[in-house]
Amino acid sequence: MRLFTFSLIILLNFSVAYSQNAESKSGKISFEKLTVETSDIEQADASLREHITDFFPIISENEIESIISTRESKDIIKISEETGDTVYTKEWSFSVKENYLTDTAKILWELNIPQFQSNIYQLYKDDTIYIDTWNHVVGTIKTKTLTGNFEAFRVRNWPSWKDPDPKKAHLEATPPGPKNPLGLFTVWYDPNSLRYFHGTNKPHLIDNEDRDLSHGCVRTGNENIGRMKNFLIKRVIKSRDLSGWLNSKKSMQFDFADEDRFPVRIIYKTFDINSDENGNYVELYEDVYKYSNPKNINPKNNDVSLITLTTVENIKEEFKREFNKGLTEEQLDFIADWLVNNGNEYEKYYFTDLKNKFLMH
Repeated sequence: MRLFTFSLIILLNFSVAYSQNAESKSGKISFEKLTVETSDIEQADASLREHITDFFPIISENEIESIISTRESKDIIKISEETGDTVYTKEWSFSVKENYLTDTAKILWELNIPQFQSNIYQLYKDDTIYIDTWNHVVGTIKTKTLTGNFEAFRVRNWPSWKDPDPKKAHLEATPPGPKNPLGLFTVWYDPNSLRYFHGTNKPHLIDNEDRDLSHGCVRTGNENIGRMKNFLIKRVIKSRDLSGWLNSKKSMQFDFADEDRFPVRIIYKTFDINSDENGNYVELYEDVYKYSNPKNINPKNNDVSLITLTTVENIKEEFKREFNKGLTEEQLDFIADWLVNNGNEYEKYYFTDLKNKFLMH
């Protein structure tokens, strides 16, 4: 059995040991068993939460709750070294997927422009493991966010900001700090257009219905960009120790070594077919850049292969690729046609509900 001990701010006995396997896309993903000694169940859960979010800062709240749900306990009787008294306590154990406990991690950050959201995946062994989904603000139709396959190559801590509008060139740069439009951290991915992920001084816009509002960069919620900063410094950037950045308000820049770089994919897809606890669904998005008119697509700036529009054929093709069950060809034709002509944007349509709606048997 492998056994590792981690340091926590609260002085509890916390360890992790190798445990059983679980199915994954590539075959197997192992679990590690994290244990903590305390008589208090709430303190055990809090210790687990504090440890896993410190070690893997971008872990989702859903995954943390899933880990907590695996909690098991056993009674422990000890003799106090100080008093010689008998001490009764408990050992709580939690099962955590091994990818969340790896020292060096690699991710794929994929943004879908019309969805105003990104999905973050961990590239672990032969797996692409979904981590979380974040909301964003993207470029306007005049200052578009561009599609492409990129690599993150630079980070900046507490950046200053200069308005790119030529009419405002006379204005001084906004100094680093909470009022800065770039927020407190930036992740650069496109050296040609100087577009990047960054924080914001207008966090209320991150959850707006319409979020095509930026100069072309990708605004990210301050909490999430802060989590990404901690994650990159602790788990991704290994060519240099940047731990001094973690609580720093100093303006600093670091260019990644090749080993630090990770892929960033920016796509433009006006629908998504996926599944959740309620079943398989399709969701439609607004064609915010009017790419349904090919004249609006500049192939010099965009990777056209990453632009997918809502059509009957595209919906059918993706449904067959992802699920390919539950509907006949005729039923799928009818549903796809109805979605294209009648579906509301930013609303989930479950295929089972649509099938029942049209009394398809």
